[in-house]
Amino acid sequence: MKANVKEYLVYYVYVSFKFLFTFLPKAFVKQILILCAKLAFRFNKEHKHIAKVNLDLAFEDTKSDDEKNEIIYESYKSLLFNMFEFVENQSLSKEKLLEKAVIENEEVILNALRDKRKIIFVTAHYGGWELALPYTALKYGTLAVVNRKMDNPLINDMYVKARDRNNIVMLEKKVAAKGMLKAFKQGQNVAVAIDQHIKNGVEINFFGKKAMATDSTARLALKFDAVIIPIFAIMNDFRDYTIKVYDAIDPLEIEFKSEDKIKELTQLQNDVIETQIKSKTTQWFWQHKRWKKFYKDLYKRN
Repeated sequence: MKANVKEYLVYYVYVSFKFLFTFLPKAFVKQILILCAKLAFRFNKEHKHIAKVNLDLAFEDTKSDDEKNEIIYESYKSLLFNMFEFVENQSLSKEKLLEKAVIENEEVILNALRDKRKIIFVTAHYGGWELALPYTALKYGTLAVVNRKMDNPLINDMYVKARDRNNIVMLEKKVAAKGMLKAFKQGQNVAVAIDQHIKNGVEINFFGKKAMATDSTARLALKFDAVIIPIFAIMNDFRDYTIKVYDAIDPLEIEFKSEDKIKELTQLQNDVIETQIKSKTTQWFWQHKRWKKFYKDLYKRN
C-alpha cells in the first residue's frame, strides 16, 4: 500500500525525533519525556477521564482521588518511557538491549525449553512492554508476536524490519489464530499481550468486574499442550528494567473445576495480570477502555 502525503510527513517527523533521541544525552531525553508526561496529564482530558473511570472500577473508594491522579500521571510517564524503548530498540545491538534488564525466575523458561514444550508468552501493556518481547526473543529464540499493523505503512515497515532484527516475527492481529498455529508448526514460540478490551472472547472477572478477554491463548495451549508463561518488564527507572517471569500455567497440571477449560485457563492468565498490576499500579496502561463491554456508558464524558 502506497503512503500519502500526510503519512510521509508523519514519517519524516518520526525519523527526525528518532535521530534526536538517539544522539541527545539520555539524561536530557528523560527530562523531555517527563515534561511530556506532565503535559499529557494536564491537557489530555479524554484519556485522563478513561484512566479515572478504570481506576474507579478497579479500586472503587479504596484509593483517594489524589492517589488515582498520581497513578494516572505515573502511567503517562511509564508510557512515554516505553515509547522511547520502541524508538531506541529499533537500532540497538543485542548486547546493549539485553543490558537494559535483569531477569527474575528465568528457570521457568529454561525448564520449558529443556523439556521441549511449546511456549505461549503472555504479557500486558505494562512497564516496558516494548522491551519485554525483544529481550525474550533475543535471549531464548524466535518469537511470533501478535500485533496490530500500524496505520502509517512507512512506520509499520520500519517497525517490522526492527522486529526482524530482534528475532521477532509479526503476526497480524486479524489473522492471529492462524499465525500462531503456523508458528508452532514451524517450531517457534508465540507471544501475546492479552490485557486489552476485545469484542469477541470470553467473559472473565478482572478486578472484581466483568470484562472480555481473548481465549486464543487458552485454546492454543490446550490444543498443543503448551505452557503459558506470563512475563512483564517492570520499570525501575529510565532504560532500566526487571523482566519478571511468573510460574508457568501448565494445562497438563491444572485440576480444572468445570468442563469449560478454556474459560478457566483464560481467567488464570488474567489473574496473573491483575496481580502484577496491583503490585505496581502505576505501570499499567490505564488509558484504554478495558471494561468497555459492560461499562460503556461510564467512559462517556459529560
